[in-house]
Amino acid sequence: MDNNNPNIQQRKPVSVEMSVTVSEEKMKLEIKKNKITRILYVIGGTVSLTLAILGIVVPGLPVTPLALLSAFLYAKSSEKLYNWLLNNKILGPKIRNYQKRNGVTRKGKIGIIVFMAIMVLFSSFIVIQNIPIRMAILSFGLIGAMVVWFFVPTALPDAVINDAEVSPEEKEDLPA
Repeated sequence: MDNNNPNIQQRKPVSVEMSVTVSEEKMKLEIKKNKITRILYVIGGTVSLTLAILGIVVPGLPVTPLALLSAFLYAKSSEKLYNWLLNNKILGPKIRNYQKRNGVTRKGKIGIIVFMAIMVLFSSFIVIQNIPIRMAILSFGLIGAMVVWFFVPTALPDAVINDAEVSPEEKEDLPA
């Protein structure tokens, strides 16, 4: 094959970014049509919500991530369940705050990790006497702390976002 021949076109890989906008009405209609998917989302949201409620009294079981998961699943399946969860006195403010800031502030992350560490240490050294179970609880606590610090999105506090300290260009880069 001759690369100098002008009649032969060489193909080069091309990368193209595309975005598709779908109206909420079409999305809702699409979800409503697939009843099996909606039922699975409701079941998953209910299991997640049950675990979140258990996490209020069980040390080491995270409340907010499970509540956020149930909100996500309810949003995909039932507007009624989603709105009920957002208006809940206990879990609603946590979910709305996370959505408003698109993450957890550093101060909030530190508070979560400190509380989790206290509960894990209490459970593993005072409650649990079995060494292998104690090691498992400590390992899961360490993994949980790493997940909170590195994988949960970090948001800036409202005071920083609303202050004049942040330039208009920087505000554009902040999460909405």
